[in-house]
Amino acid sequence: MSDALEPSPPTLAPSPVDAPPTASPVPPAALPPDDPTTAGERGHTLPAARPHDGFVPVRRWVVDSPAGLRALRAELREQLSASTSGRAVRPARVAETAVLVTSELATNALTHGRPPAHVRLALDGHLVLVVVSDDDDAHAPFLAEGRAPGEGGFGLQIARRLAHEVGWWVDDAGKHVWATFDVDTS
Repeated sequence: MSDALEPSPPTLAPSPVDAPPTASPVPPAALPPDDPTTAGERGHTLPAARPHDGFVPVRRWVVDSPAGLRALRAELREQLSASTSGRAVRPARVAETAVLVTSELATNALTHGRPPAHVRLALDGHLVLVVVSDDDDAHAPFLAEGRAPGEGGFGLQIARRLAHEVGWWVDDAGKHVWATFDVDTS
C-alpha cells in the first residue's frame, strides 16, 4: 500500500431540477483540466458558472462527427438570422460571431469530450445563448495559453474574446460549455 494520496472522483453539482427555485446557479466541482501537467504553465480552466434561467429554447442539434459541423454552422446561421431579424441591430454580425464560437465549442466537445456534441440555442430577448454539451464530466474546459499560433487549442480563447459571457457546468448529463451574445450591440 502506498502513502500517496489517491485522487478522489469529482463530485457533481446538483442539476437545475434538484435546486430550489430561488437558488443561485451552482458551479461544477473542480475538475482537472484536460492536461493537468501544463495547467500552471500554459493556461487555466474556464471559470465555472451557469447562464441565467430566463432563456427560451429555440432549437437543438446533435453533432456526432466533424462532418456534422458544416450542417450545424449552416442551420445555426439560418436560425439565428430568423430569430434576430427585425431588430435595430446588425443580426448578421451576431449570427456570424455566434456561429464561429459555437463551431469552436462543438469542435472541442468532439475532440476533447465524448461525442456526440449536443448543441442548444436559446434566446431571452437581449441575449443569444448557445450551450454545447458532451458526456465527458471528468475534464474541465481548458484555456490554452502560451502556445504558438500553429499549435491550435485556442477555441475557448476565441469564445471568451467574441462572446458576451462564457462559462461551464457539470451535472448528471455531462459537461456543458455555454456562451452568450448580445443582440442589442453591433
